[in-house]
Amino acid sequence: MRDKKGLLYILMATVFFSSMEVAVKATNGAFNPVQLNFLRFMVGGIILFPFAQKKLREHQYKLQKSDYVRFAFLGFMCIVFSMTFYTLCLSYIPAHEGAIIFAGNTYFSILFAALLLKEKMNLQTITALIISFVGMMIIINPLHLEGSSAGVLICIGAAVSFALYGVLGKLLTKGRPTGGIVMTCYADLFGVAELALLMAWTHISSVSQFFLSHGLKHFASIPYIQGISMQNLPVLLYIAIGVTGLGFAGYFLAIDTLGVTMTSLVFFIKPALSPVFAYVFLNEVISGRSLFGLSFVIIGSAMLYYARVKEEKNHIAYQAAVLPKMK
Repeated sequence: MRDKKGLLYILMATVFFSSMEVAVKATNGAFNPVQLNFLRFMVGGIILFPFAQKKLREHQYKLQKSDYVRFAFLGFMCIVFSMTFYTLCLSYIPAHEGAIIFAGNTYFSILFAALLLKEKMNLQTITALIISFVGMMIIINPLHLEGSSAGVLICIGAAVSFALYGVLGKLLTKGRPTGGIVMTCYADLFGVAELALLMAWTHISSVSQFFLSHGLKHFASIPYIQGISMQNLPVLLYIAIGVTGLGFAGYFLAIDTLGVTMTSLVFFIKPALSPVFAYVFLNEVISGRSLFGLSFVIIGSAMLYYARVKEEKNHIAYQAAVLPKMK
């Protein structure tokens, strides 16, 4: 029963996360990218709040001032920087391309974890990273980009910064019951508050004119609720409640039920599933080159997943063999 429930959570998170790019494209530019980021994480943070409070009560932990400082920093990194860049990049590149590039945050996370957390990488992991990287380069096709080069660079920046956010979050919450859903919830809420202040700043006439004069219209007089209508409200609710709220809730519930390794399947399936959604709902044609590159990404992802499973089994076997002798 527990396994079935966990698999259901994984399925829920996978479908919501894999449809994110399609849903953003489906708004047809009705929302400013920064505004959409603000709205979806505000709702998402509110949805996650009761789950975060439950986790804190289970650990009988009261948040400290230092926790709030950490959340504010992580919120700026994730919401203000990474997620704003990610939503923005989808204005310039196809949905399936954005999904595949951003899914690379998994590989960047492994590299940052090795550098900052001193986590070891075995030969299988390194090989998987190289294969996946080759696949992403085939898909991106740097010499003949589909979409704008600026969009690709912004998406890469979003993936790298999101990976750094995840690793720093793990580092900053180490030894505290504030990781996972608690960190995500409070980082969302702090990030939204910070983004709201920056959005207000863009309404200053001189600031707005500066961005407009430099061709950065998305950063000029960013609206809060303007553009919401009965026509686009369903897709907005899907992005905010479904993708951001229920998607993350399902992800963390899956971790609680089945563990991190099994739940990581979500981000390994996303690069394969997102292009399918883009084809079905947006009629985005996936070229033979993209399919060829995607096969490398899938192979690399599968190798990386099985490397994690093997590592976890070895860790469990080590604990079973060594810990009883130490007592």
